[in-house]
Amino acid sequence: MATVRIEINDEGDLSILKALLNRMSLQFEVEKEEDWGGLPENAIEGIKAGLQDLAAARVHSHEFVMAAMKKKITDFRNKNTC
Repeated sequence: MATVRIEINDEGDLSILKALLNRMSLQFEVEKEEDWGGLPENAIEGIKAGLQDLAAARVHSHEFVMAAMKKKITDFRNKNTC
């Protein structure tokens, strides 16, 4: 088995290529480029890392985070009241 990677600039050519590959009875996959809307590379990397954390269940619920922050704020206020 061999793998071939083809990059197409014109979306219209994709349907022609698919038809040709189908006619030749070849298996293929189409991967679309991700459009990040002009975000800087470091932001994209951060989002991807967050998605990996989500997939690996390395996350906390909204309720857990809000309860922890409420406790921190309450503790801070109690220490800093006159």
